Amino acid sequence: MDLTVTTLSREQALSLTERFLSARFADADFAFVAGSIMRGTGTPSSNIDLVVLHSTLPHAHRESEVFEGVPFEALVHDDGTLRWFLEADVEAGRPVLIRMVMEGAPIGPRPQRADALRREAEALLIKGPPPLDREALDRMRYVISSMLIDLADERPEFERVAIGAALYQALGDFILRSNGQWSGASKWLPRQVRAFDPVLGDAFIAAFDALFREGETKPILDCAEKVFAPHGGLLFDGYRADALAKWRK
Repeated sequence: MDLTVTTLSREQALSLTERFLSARFADADFAFVAGSIMRGTGTPSSNIDLVVLHSTLPHAHRESEVFEGVPFEALVHDDGTLRWFLEADVEAGRPVLIRMVMEGAPIGPRPQRADALRREAEALLIKGPPPLDREALDRMRYVISSMLIDLADERPEFERVAIGAALYQALGDFILRSNGQWSGASKWLPRQVRAFDPVLGDAFIAAFDALFREGETKPILDCAEKVFAPHGGLLFDGYRADALAKWRK
């Protein structure tokens, strides 16, 4: 796959996207152009992320393609499927599509609905994710506590890395969701933690850096101890989770 070796400017990305839409989505009404290139933080390997809107579709779908040497990731919707997936973002607590619609630049032949959809996405982002109840927080704390107990033991390096990789997402999710904040995945997770609390965010990043670079576990254990302190610390002894009665055959 021959990808471009230079980083596109915002203007270049918009011009290229217009050609891409004409060639691949000629029947679409418009698209939101989003992603790191549009934010001015792109790299030579960055995708151009699109939310493509049609008047009506049998179902939503995703398409990935390299066009003129540049990778495109297109999420293809009509208004109804878009709203369903926006609500799915809310339930998951990760506003991936919400941000794409809110921040994306609308282009295409019939963009009249773009402003209204952006306002809907913005309202969802401002409202925030649904609060987690005590049961959900305890479940997260229990799972993370088990990982921390495992991490504290003497283990082979590959096991420490595996535990740390799972703990990275789980602890970041807990930090954010326990404080009523949107969470994120992959590179967005440390950004979200740091945006919520710069001091805690730096400690979170440094702790996992120490684990993955040096094999040191103490910084993560110390960070988690501070995070869990307002919630009662590690959770194992006395924890109970009931399955639903209908979970039987």
